[in-house]
Amino acid sequence: MKQKTTIICLTIATVFLLVSCGNQTTDSTASSAGTFDNPGGITTDGTYLYIADTGSNLIRMIVISTGETSTFAGSSTRSAGSSDGTGSSARFNGPEGITLAGLNLYVTDTGNNTIRKIVVSTGAVTLFAGSSNGASGSSDGTGTGALFHSPSGITSDGTNLYVSDAGNNSIRKIVIATQAVTTM
Repeated sequence: MKQKTTIICLTIATVFLLVSCGNQTTDSTASSAGTFDNPGGITTDGTYLYIADTGSNLIRMIVISTGETSTFAGSSTRSAGSSDGTGSSARFNGPEGITLAGLNLYVTDTGNNTIRKIVVSTGAVTLFAGSSNGASGSSDGTGTGALFHSPSGITSDGTNLYVSDAGNNSIRKIVIATQAVTTM
């Protein structure tokens, strides 16, 4: 038993050497780890880690091989908002969950009660599902015709997205090809 505990401690120590947590967000070089403000979900494509940096209202990216950290999408001022755009012109409000499906990232933009899509190759962020004015609710529908209340976790099987809709105490399914949202 003691040996397993030691292995777990070493694994945790390794993770903390890659990136550190703090109360401000900075980008980094390989020799200087970036800091995060309440990082939420994390996903990978095998080359990069993509992190929903909840407290900073950003989507961050880490090069796995070097540890270099940068902002992938969201305002450099860390200000909350809800706007589509590319890279730093996009705004999020407390993004929590993130998943990779095909060539896109999908983010639960919790404070805006929406699901956002980011094209990995360009950094273009668009509203994928949920009300464009941030209204909360629990309505099935297609794209902006659906309503969420504080969506948090998200995962994908490649064809569908599955969202934990925390404020509604439910799991929602989104068909990626059609944007149809249903409650499971």
